[in-house]
This record gives sequence, structure tokens and C-alpha cells, in this order.
Amino acid sequence: MRINIDDEWANSFYVFQMNPSDGTKYTVHVTPAQYGGLYVIVNENSLWRWHGEGDVKFLCGNDNRYTKKALIQIMTYHDARMVQIALEATE
Repeated sequence: MRINIDDEWANSFYVFQMNPSDGTKYTVHVTPAQYGGLYVIVNENSLWRWHGEGDVKFLCGNDNRYTKKALIQIMTYHDARMVQIALEATE
């Protein structure tokens, strides 16, 4: 079975809780943005665009600093995970 790296990059889904936390669980959908970066849908009620290195822009929905902090944390993990997948694919 061949794994297409583009498919891995194209769509990712995470469920996580920050630590320490107030108990809020986040669901995050990641998909490529048409003009660069990644669209990030958080808890199906806010849309952001991620360009890496902490560069995130709020687009619509519920905007709050706690969601932004959580988004930066999970997307930093996402970027590291994608690098690892790419490295494993080249071995």
C-alpha cells in the first residue's frame, strides 16, 4: 500500500485538551487553504488560517485568546508531525 504524503497533509483531525486546562476539549480540523497556509476549524465554531511559526489569523466565528493559544499549541505539534511523516517516507 502506498501512502500519499499529500493526503496526510491535506486533512488532519485532532481531539485534545491543553494541560493545565480548565477542562475544555478541542476538536481541530486542518485542511489546505486555497491561497496558502492551512485552514483550521476549531470546535466547529471558529475558522483560522495558519502559516506556521505561530503565524495565525482569525477569519470568522468565535474569537478568543484561549482558543488562539490552544490553536498555536496543536498546530506546532501538527507541523512537527508532518515533518516526521515526510522524513519517514523518504527512508
